[in-house]
Amino acid sequence: MITLRNYIYQGLIFFCIFFLIFFSSSFKIFAEEIEWLEVSRTNNELLSIKPNSIKYSNKGFLSVIAKQVEIDPDDSTLINDEPFLMAIDCENRLFSKFPVTYDLKQVKNWENPINNKLIKKSIINSCSY
Repeated sequence: MITLRNYIYQGLIFFCIFFLIFFSSSFKIFAEEIEWLEVSRTNNELLSIKPNSIKYSNKGFLSVIAKQVEIDPDDSTLINDEPFLMAIDCENRLFSKFPVTYDLKQVKNWENPINNKLIKKSIINSCSY
């Protein structure tokens, strides 16, 4: 009777250790996956930002690392998902795109997203942070 109790006790300890190891590693995996936040989407494009990269300058401009992904309508594969640095003038709803390594001291050329619905929605959603 005592040996049966020991086997059950050892089995429970083994199960608990296995359970902790298995589920603690999956929590880390899920935490690492939440890196990009989708801020706007159209039929064949989506724009995502890294929320922890959002910075405001002393002039009130927002800068954020973003990536614009094109979606192939035939097989839903992702095309062109290179990250870039996006500077946003929230007050005037203007933007500029730069390489990720660019140092934003002074933005000289602002673009108006007149016909770009994806960028318009991205500016509005990004400026709400």
